[in-house]
Amino acid sequence: MNVTVLADTIEELQQQKQQIIQQQNEAKSQRDAFLNYYNSVKETVEDIEIELQMMDSKIETLIIDINKNESDLEVTNNEIEKTEKEITEQENSIQEKQDVLDDRMKALYKSGSNGYISVILKSEGLGDLISRIEAVNKIAEYDKKIINEMNEQKKVLEEQKAVLDVQKVKIEELKQENMLKKAELDESKSKQQAILAENQGKMKEFDEKVNYYYNLIANLEAKKKEKDRQITTLRNRIYTSGNNPGITSRGDSGSANYSSDALVQYALSFRGVPYKWGGTTPAGFDCSGFVKYVYAHFGIHTTRTTYTQVKEGRAVSRSQLQPGDLVFFGYGSPHHVGIYIGDNSYVHAPQTGDVVKISPLTRRDYMTARRLR
Repeated sequence: MNVTVLADTIEELQQQKQQIIQQQNEAKSQRDAFLNYYNSVKETVEDIEIELQMMDSKIETLIIDINKNESDLEVTNNEIEKTEKEITEQENSIQEKQDVLDDRMKALYKSGSNGYISVILKSEGLGDLISRIEAVNKIAEYDKKIINEMNEQKKVLEEQKAVLDVQKVKIEELKQENMLKKAELDESKSKQQAILAENQGKMKEFDEKVNYYYNLIANLEAKKKEKDRQITTLRNRIYTSGNNPGITSRGDSGSANYSSDALVQYALSFRGVPYKWGGTTPAGFDCSGFVKYVYAHFGIHTTRTTYTQVKEGRAVSRSQLQPGDLVFFGYGSPHHVGIYIGDNSYVHAPQTGDVVKISPLTRRDYMTARRLR
């Protein structure tokens, strides 16, 4: 193949590369739009979850208050029952005492030898008469005093019962008020849960869209790098032949790191593998186990944990990141690691319940990066 043909082929590859870049830009635009939708809905979901937590707290407090109301009602009802019983007993005692007094007065004033006249006639002189009359009057006054005291006690008990009745009404009203508040909160909670479920559905839908475009961008990036590799190969053939026609790259760097590309593509081939704590094989990875397995495939052996991997290779600033670099996350010490794949994204094994996947490099706990090559 002569130089002209090679140059034409390079030109064609450049055009194909530009088409891929255009597709990438369109995909990024779509991804960013869905990512904005996702983040907006996520904020709504978080707000609703916080609101539901607050509702649960209020409902819990109301349940405690209602239980206390019921307990207070039980105590008050017992007190009312006890007081009513005491009032009945007091009424019976008063009636019994009144019956005794009535019988005594009837016996004292009735005619005959046992009556009041008999008491007077049997007197032995004026002094004895006066003494007898005073004695009879004292007995009558004492009986009346006892009855009056018993009536006062009954009155006190009735007042106590009246207070308890008012207290019972207040407790019942408070209980009804608390139950109404709880019912309103339960209704509001039910509505918010429905809204939450709806927004969670949207989140899932947007998340799937975002992941779709992340994967599409990654695949297009792989195609673009393949075009770069092909262009570089053809250029090398031109240079090796000693005939350099002075072809312009039109902004292309003309270089590619095949090993980095191969490493990234190999890492991406494990997308969908489930996270497994302590996992170091395609049956299941944790974050550092995933890194170790991918690098080992290319003859680069790393240590086993995030805490030691962060000390390997050399430090790389965030602005100088290249595909294949390790990116670490944490505050103070790293607790997570992934493999940078370009386009401000990385592939990693996130956490229990998740799978190996691509994520944007936007986490607030980004810590550092290391280059092992």
